[in-house]
Amino acid sequence: MEGRSTMIKLNHSNWITWKPRMEDILYCKDLHEPIEGATGRPEGTSEAAWTKSNRKAIGYIREWVDESVFHHVSNETNAHDLWKKLESLFEKKTAAKKAFLFKELVNLKYRDGISVTEHMNNFQGVINQLTTMEMKIDDEMQALLLLGSLPDSWETFVVTVSNSAPDGKLSMSNVKDNLQNEETRRKSSGASSSGSQVFVVENRGRSKSRGPKGHGRSVSRSKTRFTGKCHHCGIVGHMRRNCHKLRKEQKENGNNYQKKEDNNNNTTAAVSHEECEFLCVGDECLHVDNCLGVQWVVDSGAAFHATSHEEFFTTYKAGDFGTAKMGNESYSKISGIGDICLLTDVGCQLILKDVRHVPGLRLNLLSTGVLDQEGYHHHGG
Repeated sequence: MEGRSTMIKLNHSNWITWKPRMEDILYCKDLHEPIEGATGRPEGTSEAAWTKSNRKAIGYIREWVDESVFHHVSNETNAHDLWKKLESLFEKKTAAKKAFLFKELVNLKYRDGISVTEHMNNFQGVINQLTTMEMKIDDEMQALLLLGSLPDSWETFVVTVSNSAPDGKLSMSNVKDNLQNEETRRKSSGASSSGSQVFVVENRGRSKSRGPKGHGRSVSRSKTRFTGKCHHCGIVGHMRRNCHKLRKEQKENGNNYQKKEDNNNNTTAAVSHEECEFLCVGDECLHVDNCLGVQWVVDSGAAFHATSHEEFFTTYKAGDFGTAKMGNESYSKISGIGDICLLTDVGCQLILKDVRHVPGLRLNLLSTGVLDQEGYHHHGG
């Protein structure tokens, strides 16, 4: 019998899927008239033909009814009455049924490992059931509920999609498209990153060796000794960011100050403890401090963002992703890849994608090349 391999049996939980499938099959087999014929035999149809069609429709419907439901329709001899009986069983518009479905929708959660398409189908199935109960949930609310069904490992994605919503209003089509794109990105990122090598720097001095036969690009820049005058205390030989007097004053004043100065092409900036801190002086590296004792170094020589802290990741895929070459010519294994969301007390966010987890790395590195590709702008000497 056609459709046997794809049709499902009706049970107490799949009516919303089973009903349209069965209707389609009955139409394809020209057995739809018996379930629609509330007034009896159509004009021009013989009694024998109508009886046969009615009996075939009943038999086909009951063939795809689970035993837990079968006893409700086992005595029906009219296809139309049988169909109405099923509708009365599964389409009751009671308050309890509505509450059950709404609770199911709110508690529906995506689990890592299943496909995004499967999760969206499950979500839409509950929405459709609520619609049959004459409970219509508007498009924006559906989009918010769908985002809310994602686990903590998708927090970076949720933040990105929410912040990019036009006029602050989400839509189901936009969320669905982004979900599918993110799933594709994660799969391709995990596959394409295997065996790759990221060049990072631990030693800020220039390496004495450039590798075999002198080939290869050094990923570090020489550290220039500062010969100017401190803009805070006026003493020659150190910068304001390294000024002991300034640090002492900061400690005494609780770091509640903000000051910015420009000196030709060398820029320094210090901010209060409630904000992100960006420091860049000449050839020295740029630091991002989240004021919780964690420091990120912006490095023009790094090919990728990298950190040794697995706990920083909001999404994480463990595996063998090659090795990272350090500034001292040693290599360290890349144990994973994922996304990191840097946050501050005032809500400043920097989302880092495809960050490499390198346990042997002492610094947290931001790649200026990757930042440039993602549209960020950085300024320094």
